[in-house]
Order: sequence, then C-alpha cells, then structure tokens
Amino acid sequence: MTKSNLTADAADDVAEGLSPEQSRARARLRKLIAEQGVKPITAEQLDAMGDLWPEDESVDEFLAWREEQVDCSYPTWL
Repeated sequence: MTKSNLTADAADDVAEGLSPEQSRARARLRKLIAEQGVKPITAEQLDAMGDLWPEDESVDEFLAWREEQVDCSYPTWL
C-alpha cells in the first residue's frame, strides 16, 4: 500500500508505528463499532450514573478483600 492510497485511519496507524496486524485489528474494531452503532459515553452520561463506589469503603479495603479471596481459592498444597 503506498502512502497516496492510504485511508486517514490507515495513515494514522502508520504514523503511530503500528504493525500490519495491529492495523488490521484496529480496522476490524472500527468496523464492529460502526456496525453496532456504539458511541462514546459523554461526561453528562457518566455524571448521571452517580458515584459507583460506596463512600464507606476504600479501594484499599476492596483490594485487600479481593486478595484474600484469591488466596483462599487455591489449595494449600499448591
């Protein structure tokens, strides 16, 4: 493919230094997005969702709990 017949998206991929495989994967993703009519979420939509994290729980507490769960799920003999 010569530089003169690249699409704008393909030219961006070349400029970013993507491999041909990465460029094809990105093209498939763009096609899927277009087919499904997916749109990016707006700041207003995100604000309308409210706070998703409980105020009385820190992220550190959650991560500690999650690590505990992972540790408990493996047999002790491993």
